[in-house]
Amino acid sequence: MEITGSTPASASTSSNGSGAAPGSGGGSWDAIVVGGGHNGLTAGAYLARAGLRTLILERRPILGGACVTEEVWPGARVSRCSYVVSMLQPKVVADLELKRFGYEAYPLDPAYAAMTPDGPIIFHDDLAKTQQSIARFSRKDAEAYGRFEELLFMAADFVRPMMIRTPPAPGSRAPADIAGILKEAGRIAGMSQRNVQQLVRIFTMSVGDWLDSMFENDYLKGSLASTGVVGVWAGPYSPGTAYNLLHHALGELDGQAGSWGQVIGGMGAISEAIAASARAAGAVIETDSEVVGIDSAGGRVTGVTLADGTVHRAPIVASGAHPKTTILDLAGADNFPDDVREDMAAYRTRGASVKINMVLSEPPVYEGLSEEESKHLLTAGVNWCPSLDYLERAWQDAVRGVPSEHPYVEMEVPSSVDPSLTDDDRWIATMFTQYGPTRHEQWPEGARERYADECIASIGAYAPNLPGAIVEREVLAPPDLEDIFGLVDGSIFQGEQDIAQMAFMRPAPTLSRYETPLRGLYLCGAGTHPGGGVMAASGHNAAQRILKDRRGGALRRRLRRAGA
Repeated sequence: MEITGSTPASASTSSNGSGAAPGSGGGSWDAIVVGGGHNGLTAGAYLARAGLRTLILERRPILGGACVTEEVWPGARVSRCSYVVSMLQPKVVADLELKRFGYEAYPLDPAYAAMTPDGPIIFHDDLAKTQQSIARFSRKDAEAYGRFEELLFMAADFVRPMMIRTPPAPGSRAPADIAGILKEAGRIAGMSQRNVQQLVRIFTMSVGDWLDSMFENDYLKGSLASTGVVGVWAGPYSPGTAYNLLHHALGELDGQAGSWGQVIGGMGAISEAIAASARAAGAVIETDSEVVGIDSAGGRVTGVTLADGTVHRAPIVASGAHPKTTILDLAGADNFPDDVREDMAAYRTRGASVKINMVLSEPPVYEGLSEEESKHLLTAGVNWCPSLDYLERAWQDAVRGVPSEHPYVEMEVPSSVDPSLTDDDRWIATMFTQYGPTRHEQWPEGARERYADECIASIGAYAPNLPGAIVEREVLAPPDLEDIFGLVDGSIFQGEQDIAQMAFMRPAPTLSRYETPLRGLYLCGAGTHPGGGVMAASGHNAAQRILKDRRGGALRRRLRRAGA
């Protein structure tokens, strides 16, 4: 879960590199990227670095998609949707020289704290320190936590290499595809029977069942389980949610596996760094440029049409928009085979996340804690999720079509490490919460405010000054996330993440390797492998696929000419 630290949103615009006036014929390019989210920017940066004349088009006046920093209130900038970094791929950071272009993350250690009436459980990067914190509540759980981390990192070590490459293609008879399948099978064959069993369990079981089998303390289980349901339309006992917990353990920061950080300048600073890298390689980026159609003729892409009538032409179009939006709306469902249309109609994309953004007059002050604990809680993510049953009840509220009466909450105070987010002595705080239903009519007048009041009261029970310190607040329910960021049904991952919609199934078998049956059209957003989160992996992988296909096409043309 992202314009620089001190740049207002209105300043983050780009010139029209084609020199075309609105409504005119636009320009001709080697490649066009639809969407200036962090994945689209990543794809465009790689294509430009490979020498392609690349145009990136973003419909909003600000870059970043859901990975964005916005000046929602004068003099106060907030990571409006995504909020902390860990999963951003080190290869992308290195390839695109993001640190040279302004990307800086402040490591959070501890990154996380679970609130209980008897004091916080604090999760450090150092396992022994975490176990010491857990032991205050359960010595048995403290010992078991070591085994839990061992299992989690074993699974993460298996999955992590798959994140930055195209998924295998079961059913394909192409030699390269068969070799890819055998390579992954060989990795499994090299594991112990016990580890294979644990992998299958983590990939398929519910996070609730997994945690029940390992721990006894309700607060520990509730806090860990909340990570397993982040961004998904599922409860803690829904099959497949254990994988979602693993998904959020796949990251690293400065070589520290599983570490999280606050981005200086907010999450949009990631997108701005990628954009700067793309521009340095020659890419042109236009904001306020809404694509309303991906044009094609004879089964091949020809370019795009903008809302103002401008037409840009290119033989390659990569879309970072939602897969359903891309296939069924922008490119036109009639341009695809029946199985693709059916798969896209069936693609599940419900979201239940509610983001609360706030400006505070003072930082939260937690009562009854030591000076060291108070310091930790100001920089860490503070979580309120007291049990698996609490989380399940919150989920069932959303299933019934109403906002959760008692949501789970995670609060960050990014100003604690980055005071540049405001122009004065105010503080920025954000809350990532669940669960909320997906449709506008399920959020009647006043529902957003009542929901936010409950979230704030949950943390306010431990930091009593919080409610009175709130100067401004914004509540973004799933319908708002769709309206503002194009996240269909409010799914922050561009589609639900379970075993049936991951790897070669994401978003559908025919589309899982980034290319589509419409020649020249590729998908590069989070709706493709390896899924959601601020990773830039989908953008990287799609660009590599495009460049590979382009090299193959050039080779075939040379062979045809030689034969002639």
